Order: sequence, then structure tokens, then C-alpha cells
Amino acid sequence: MKNVDEKYRRAIDVLKRSRPVLTDAYDIEGEVISKITLLSGKEKVGFSVFDFLFGWTEIVWIRRSLITVSFVLVAIFVYQQSMIVKQLNWLSTQIGENQEQQVHSSFSEYSGRLKLLKISGRGVQQKNSTVSEEQLDMILKSLDKLQTDYENLMKILNENPELKELVDKKLDDIDYKKIKL
Repeated sequence: MKNVDEKYRRAIDVLKRSRPVLTDAYDIEGEVISKITLLSGKEKVGFSVFDFLFGWTEIVWIRRSLITVSFVLVAIFVYQQSMIVKQLNWLSTQIGENQEQQVHSSFSEYSGRLKLLKISGRGVQQKNSTVSEEQLDMILKSLDKLQTDYENLMKILNENPELKELVDKKLDDIDYKKIKL
């Protein structure tokens, strides 16, 4: 211990004897003050609009909480967009299924125009037509019912091969030209 204390005292004595040579005390004081001001940051100069508007960004806990909130909002946005895309895909499959249920039989040009007018929502012109609005509704409803019945019959026939063979045999026996499906 005595060796350590003795070495410490000798080092202090050497430092006391070797003081720096002060040529101009005012220059050294100015240099020290300028270094301190550079380390402490910029000097405050009155009121600053930028500091007033964005001074809160220097507070650490506010920055971290805003970053967290922004991540949550981005996650919600991504989830919402994925749900919208999923629903659009589902809707596009529904449109494809409904397009397959179009009428397969041939219409005359006049009946096709009547159906187009009915679907589009515009009224049927009574002066060129002998078909009333109610008759047109009945025709379209019966056509839709006939089409669904035909589709159901085709499903039943496809599920039962024996029944399909029997129907095919009966259709071959009857003149196919007389029956227009």
C-alpha cells in the first residue's frame, strides 16, 4: 500500500511542477468557452416557429409511441386491404357462376329485345308491341323456372347413369327433329 501511495504522491508532484506555460489567459478562456458552447449545442435565439411546431419530436417517449401507433395503423390497413381482395375474389367467382346460367335456347329477335328492355329497366314501348308488361313478366318468370328445372334435370341425369341411358334410348326412339330442346 505504501508503494502505491508513494507513487501517487510522486505523480502529483511531477504534474504540479510541469504547469503549462500561459501566454495569454484571455485567449485560453475564449477557446474553452467556445468549445463548451459547441458541445452544449446551438445557442437559443428567442422564439422559433420550427421549435414551436416540432419541438415535441425531441421527446423520446412520444416518438416511440407514435412509431408504435403508425405500425398498428399500417397493420390494420394491410388487413383491411386483404379482406377487400378476398371479398372481391369471392364476388368474381359468384359472377362467373351466374353467367353460366344464361338462356341456351334461341330467341327471336323480338323476344330478345323485349328481354333486354325488361332487364335494363326501361319500359316496353306499347305502340310497337302486342305484349303487355304483365305478359312479359310472366314469360320471363316461366323462362327462368324452365331453365332451373332443366339444370336440375341435367344434374339428376348426370348423377344416375342408368337413368341417363334410359332417357337417351327413349330420345333415340322418338324422332329427335320433333323435339327441340
